[in-house]
Amino acid sequence: MREKLFRQRPLLTFPQILILVVMLVALFAALNLNRRAQAGRQVGAGEAVLQAELDLEVTRQVELQVTLEYVQSEDYVAAYARDEGGYLLPGEKRVVPLTIEVTPQPTPLPPPTPDPATRARPWQAWWRLLTDAPQPTP
Repeated sequence: MREKLFRQRPLLTFPQILILVVMLVALFAALNLNRRAQAGRQVGAGEAVLQAELDLEVTRQVELQVTLEYVQSEDYVAAYARDEGGYLLPGEKRVVPLTIEVTPQPTPLPPPTPDPATRARPWQAWWRLLTDAPQPTP
């Protein structure tokens, strides 16, 4: 009878151990899925940046192709010859603007503003501080 009283119960039963193992496996699976989801988001963010750069470069390529076509055209050659090379077509006259060099004159200095402190008397300052009234005329 004493053996029955002191017989210890197991810490966890078989169903409890089974539930604990299932919970640990579920926790591991959830953490693994979270890690994979974060990695997928990072890949997607890099893809958007690369797509924006690709769009910019495609636009630049089109602009360069248009510029190449213009540079190889007769209009560009004629404009370059006229503007940069100084060539004229028959019947045209060259117009060269003349610039007149003028020496700038210095700006005259305005007369200095008179300082009222040079004409003030000491008693006028005291009168103003003590009475706060207009000064009497001398």
